[in-house]
Amino acid sequence: MRMNAKVTIRPAERSFEVEHDEPILAAAIRAGIGLPYGCRDGACGSCKSRLLEGRVIHGAHQQKALSDVEEAAGLILPCCAMPQTDYVIEARMV
Repeated sequence: MRMNAKVTIRPAERSFEVEHDEPILAAAIRAGIGLPYGCRDGACGSCKSRLLEGRVIHGAHQQKALSDVEEAAGLILPCCAMPQTDYVIEARMV
């Protein structure tokens, strides 16, 4: 059984737990952490954040929201990214 992952958001230094099959954004909302978002399904890119440490895998999303080049550069979509490890992201809080 996989353990939950711990997410830390910088620069706010807020942390919360994400379940194994849960998108980061859904866990943030559940924890009362305000991250930016629009569509919640990988289409708009409003939630785009930078992965500073750790690994995630992305569910289905549109290339216009997160291109392969952006993903290779360390950007993620919290609305459809699920944790593989504990991780740290850089994101503005709303």
